[in-house]
Amino acid sequence: MSKIRRTYLVCLCSLPVWGHWEEASATTQVPPGFEDIALGQVEHLEVRLLGQSLGLFPVFVDPQVVRLETPESVARAIEALVDVAPGDRQAMRLVEALARPMPRNGHLACAGGAQSSGCRYLETGSADVIFDEGQGVLDLFLAKDWLPARDPAGPTYHVNVAGSENALVHSQIVNASARDRDRNLTVLGQGALGVSPASYAGFTWSLVHASQREDVHDASARSGGTRANIDSLYYRHDLGATHYVQAGRMDQRNLSSAQGGSFGFSLLPVERFDGARIGTSQAYRNEASAAQGSPLTVLLTRDARVDAYRGSELLGSAYLSAGVQQFDTRYFPEGSYLVTLRVFEGDALIRSEIEPFTKVGGGTHGRGTQWFAQAGRTVSRRRFDDVRQRERFTVQTGVRTALGPGVTLTSGWVWLPAQWFNETQIGWQHTFAFGRLTTTAALLTGTGGARGNTQVISFSNGLGVSLYRYQMRQANCRGGAFASDVNAFQLGCYDSLNASVALPLGKWQASAGYSESRTHGRRASSVDPLQDEFWPGSEPRDGVSRTLQLALSRSFRWQRYAVNARVGGFHRHHVDTGRPDRGMFVNVSLTRHRPALPGTSLSTFSSAGVEVRGGLGNDREGERGVRADYHASHTWTWDDTSRREIALAVTGTESGGGTANVRGAVDGRYGDAQAIYSRSFGHLGDGRANGAFAGSYASSFAVMRDRVVIGPAMLAGEPPAGVALVVGDAQADRVADGEAYDESAGASGGAAATLQVGGRSVTVNFGAAAMVPIGGYRVQQGEVAEAWQGLGDYSIGLLRGAGVQEYFLTPGRMKVHRVTAKRSYTYVGRAVGVDGLSLDNARVLSVAAAPLDARGEFMIESPQPLSALYLLDRGQPVRCEIRSVERRDVIRLTGTMQCEIVAQHTLPASLRSQTRVQRLLSEAQTSSDRRAGLAMEDPMK
Repeated sequence: MSKIRRTYLVCLCSLPVWGHWEEASATTQVPPGFEDIALGQVEHLEVRLLGQSLGLFPVFVDPQVVRLETPESVARAIEALVDVAPGDRQAMRLVEALARPMPRNGHLACAGGAQSSGCRYLETGSADVIFDEGQGVLDLFLAKDWLPARDPAGPTYHVNVAGSENALVHSQIVNASARDRDRNLTVLGQGALGVSPASYAGFTWSLVHASQREDVHDASARSGGTRANIDSLYYRHDLGATHYVQAGRMDQRNLSSAQGGSFGFSLLPVERFDGARIGTSQAYRNEASAAQGSPLTVLLTRDARVDAYRGSELLGSAYLSAGVQQFDTRYFPEGSYLVTLRVFEGDALIRSEIEPFTKVGGGTHGRGTQWFAQAGRTVSRRRFDDVRQRERFTVQTGVRTALGPGVTLTSGWVWLPAQWFNETQIGWQHTFAFGRLTTTAALLTGTGGARGNTQVISFSNGLGVSLYRYQMRQANCRGGAFASDVNAFQLGCYDSLNASVALPLGKWQASAGYSESRTHGRRASSVDPLQDEFWPGSEPRDGVSRTLQLALSRSFRWQRYAVNARVGGFHRHHVDTGRPDRGMFVNVSLTRHRPALPGTSLSTFSSAGVEVRGGLGNDREGERGVRADYHASHTWTWDDTSRREIALAVTGTESGGGTANVRGAVDGRYGDAQAIYSRSFGHLGDGRANGAFAGSYASSFAVMRDRVVIGPAMLAGEPPAGVALVVGDAQADRVADGEAYDESAGASGGAAATLQVGGRSVTVNFGAAAMVPIGGYRVQQGEVAEAWQGLGDYSIGLLRGAGVQEYFLTPGRMKVHRVTAKRSYTYVGRAVGVDGLSLDNARVLSVAAAPLDARGEFMIESPQPLSALYLLDRGQPVRCEIRSVERRDVIRLTGTMQCEIVAQHTLPASLRSQTRVQRLLSEAQTSSDRRAGLAMEDPMK
C-alpha cells in the first residue's frame, strides 16, 4: 500500500471521532481512486501471536474492522505454536473466533514507539487483534484458557531423561590410615544394575582390615583381622510414580530418603533384614513443582519484566520472554491472597493485573500420607552364640501423614520375638515474618520398659538458634528382668543435649554452644554383642561430660590480606578427668590468596597465625597459665582439566613441641585421591617423634553395552546412576567414510569436550569417554560444551551433541551423550607470487575455504596443522610454504608468503584424492582447454 493511500486510510479511521456520518455521506467525500480503501480490500499482513510470527496471511481490511480470510490456516499455525490438539472442540471454537470480523484497535498499537500503560495488549474472552498500520502487522490475542502455559517448575512427577539406557553403575571409596599402634584399611562400595526404567538391583558392600598393637608385660602383640560384609542386596520395582515393592537384604537408608517416603526415625531400631518391603515413594516427585502454588499466568507480547506484589510487599521479579508464561511461585509465602502482577517493558509500566493465589505450606514431605510395611529375618553383625538370635523374624511398619499446614505425624512399629518397639514423632514448621521455625519431638516405648525421647528446635533469620536433646534407655540399663539377657535389643543407655546460638553484633559474629552427655554404664559380659573383635574398648562409665564455649569472631581486609580474629572462653569437664578445664583464648590469623594469572592454572593460598590460650585445668601438657601456639601453611593449587593440590603445614608451641604435615590431593576424571602424612616432634604426647598416614581414593565406573567408563567420585549417598560423554573425532569419521587424511600432519588425542553435571566437570579427549555419577532419583543440571582448557594450539567445535540439559535418572540408568568434535587450526596471512604480486581471488586447495580477497589475504581453518598452503591461481596449482608463524592464542599469523607454481602430479596424495580438489582441478583444466581452443580458432588473437 502506498504511503498516500495508507495516510488516507488512517484519516478515515479517525472520522468517527469527529462526528457520526452516514455511510453514504462518507462515501461521497472519498476522493477518486480511494473508493476501494473506504469500502475495504484484502491485504497480506504478518500475523503475530504474543510476539511470535505466525506468517503472512490474507486479511480483509476496512476503516473499522479486519477479517482473516483464511482462519483455518491461521488456526493451524496457532496449533503448531501453542500445541492445541487439532480437531477437538477448542480448535473448532478457535476457527469460529478467527473467522468473525474484529475491531482494528489501532489506537492500542502506540505508534511511534510510545511506551505507556495499555499499549500493545488486549484482554479478550475469545479472539481480538491490534492492527499496527505503520508496521503492517496484525497482533492477535486469544483467551488465556486457550493458551497452555509452560510451568517453570516442570511436571508434577519426573521421568527418566530421554535416551537413557540400562547399565551397571558402581561407586567405591578406599580409606587407609596407619599410626604407630593401629592400622586400618576400609573399602566401601555401592552399585545399581538397571533392569528397566522402573526397576533396578541395588547393593552395598564393605571390606575392613584392621590391626592394633598392645603392650603386654613389656612385649608387643598385635590383634585384628579382616571382615567382609554384604550390607544390602535387593531388587526394587516402582509401581507407578508413588508406590514401590522391594525384596532382598535391606536397611533403613532408603526409608529415610524420598525413595521410601522420607521416614526420619531417630529412635526406632530398624535393623538390616532379609525380606520384602512395600510402601509409598516420593522419589519421582518434582519438589520444585510441589513447592509451587496456584498458577499465575501472564501473557506477554514482548520481553518484559514482571513484578509480583502482595499489597506493598514485593514477592518476586522475573524477566520473561514473549509468550504465555507462568510466574515462578516457589518462594512465595504460604496462604491465600491477591497478587498484583505489574508488567514493565523497558522502564515503562504497561499494565497491572490482579490474580488470586493459594499456596499450602509443609513442603513436599508435609503432603499426603506415606506408609511402608516390611517383614523378614534380621541380619546382625553382633556376636550372638546362637544363630537363631542373629536371624530373628521381624515385622516393621510405619505411617506418616499431614495433620494441617506444616504439621506432620509419624509413627513406626517393630515386632521381634517377645519384643516390640514404637516411635511416634510429630513435627511442625512455620515461616513467620521474622524467621522460620522448625520443631520435632519423638517418643520411643518398648518391651521391658525400654524408652527414649528426642526434641529438636531450630530457628533461622540472621539469628540462628538450635536445640537438640536425646535420651535413650534400653531395658537392661538399671537391672531388672532383662539385666542378664544379652539377647535383649541393644539401644544404649545415655543422654545427650546440644544447644547453640549465633547472631551478628555489629561487625562481629557472636556464637555460643553448650553440650552435655550422660552415660549410664553397664558392665559388659564376655559375650556382649556390642563388643567389636577389632577394637576392644574400655567399659562404659557412669558420669557426666559438659562443655560450654563462647566466642566472638570478625573478618576484614587489610591491604592484600584477610584478617580473621577470634576471642572467647570455654569450660570443659569430662567424665574421665577429675578437674574441669576452663580458660580463654585469642586467635589472630592472616591469609592471602593469589589467584591464577591469565593463561596459567596455578593459584596459591598462604596462612599464618597465633593463638594465645590461658586457663586452669587439664590441658594437653598438664600445665597451667598462658600458652602460645603458632601455625602456618601454604597451598599450591593447579586447576585446569583436573584439580591438583599440595599443602604444607606446621604448628608449634612455645615449649618446643609441634607437628608438621604434607598433604596432596587430585580430583580428576579417574577419581579423587588424597593423602596426608604428619609427624609430631618435641614435647607432644610421650616426647617421642611419631608419624601418621591417612589417605583415600574414591571413584566410580559404569559397565554399558559397548564399553566400560571410569569417572570421579559420587558425592551423594543414593544408589548411583550416571551421565557419560563419548567423543568421536570428525577426522576419523571422514577417514571411515573413505576420505583420505594425512595422519603425519594431524594431531592425535588432546582435549575435546567437557561434561559438567552437578558441579563436577570432566574433560574428555578425542576418541575417549568419561562419566559423572549422580544419585538415582535426583535432578541434576548438566552441560556438554567444547573444551576450553588443555587445548594447546587449536580450537574445538562440536558438530553435534552440545547443550544444556536436566537429568533425572533412576538407579542403574545411564544417559550417554555421543558427540562429534573437530579441531580447528586458524591461519591468517597473505599470499603473493614469485613476482611479488598478490594472488588475488585464488582458490584454496588445502581446505574448504573462501577464495583469497583482492589483496591475496586469507583466513582459513584447517582440521590439522599445515606446513604448506596449496592454492589454485588462474588454473595453476601453487604451493606456499609456511616458514614462520606467530602465535596469538589459537590464531597463527603467517605473514606474507611467497608461492611457486607446482605440477599437478606433485600435489600431496591426500589432496588429489579429495572430490572437492578433483572438481576444482577439472574445472581449471576445462577452462584452460577452452581458452586454447579459442586461440586455435582465431590465431590472430
